[in-house]
Amino acid sequence: MALPTSWTFWLEGLTASSVISVGIILGLISIIKGRKLKAKLLTVLGLAIFFIGFLYLGPTTDFLTVIITGSNITSEFWGLGIYGILSYLWIAPALIMAMYIGGELIIPKRKWILVIIYMVLGIIFEYFLWFQTDNTFVIDLIPGEIIDSSFVTLYPTFLLMALFILSILIFHGIGFLIKAIKSTGVLRKKFLLLGIGFIIFSIAGAGDSLVNPGIGLVIVRLAMISSIVLMYLGLKA
Repeated sequence: MALPTSWTFWLEGLTASSVISVGIILGLISIIKGRKLKAKLLTVLGLAIFFIGFLYLGPTTDFLTVIITGSNITSEFWGLGIYGILSYLWIAPALIMAMYIGGELIIPKRKWILVIIYMVLGIIFEYFLWFQTDNTFVIDLIPGEIIDSSFVTLYPTFLLMALFILSILIFHGIGFLIKAIKSTGVLRKKFLLLGIGFIIFSIAGAGDSLVNPGIGLVIVRLAMISSIVLMYLGLKA
């Protein structure tokens, strides 16, 4: 069986698998280090980074499946929609971990209210993802290429995803930058790294759903890797 020769196939596949690899490595380092130092936020960040990395499980699985079998991933129940499920089922747990971190650092007395609100929204998102998959995604497939999926505009899944990204951008990105301005020394540096990391994550997260396959998508995924690294640097002990 001949391997795919499209440069976009290899660039998209390798960058997607790179995001997962970085997420797993830095996530595990954060979890292990956090447990060792009894640093709860670092442990929670490790879980968030781990889930963020796995947002690219769909393209990575499809990439490997095409290489091994010559065909794209599919399932008996969800069809090609399994691509979207593998990618976005991690949204809710990643969001909950991120909201816990943001709540603890910005509004510690009300953090559980924030977490519970987004936990409920995350469950609603997962419902539409799993049980309204055909209505959630527009799937574009060119044989031998990695599946391209995008959200159906104005469908509840799309609207919730937009809300999640906007919430991360405002609450974590801008919120941490404001905390950086009000802080000094090492604390300012940590808030600055976290703020920039979450801003880049928000932009990259939106871009990955909007940018067409090609070099633009590769740039978005490299930005996602940089956001993970900045988050890690911002909270590492």
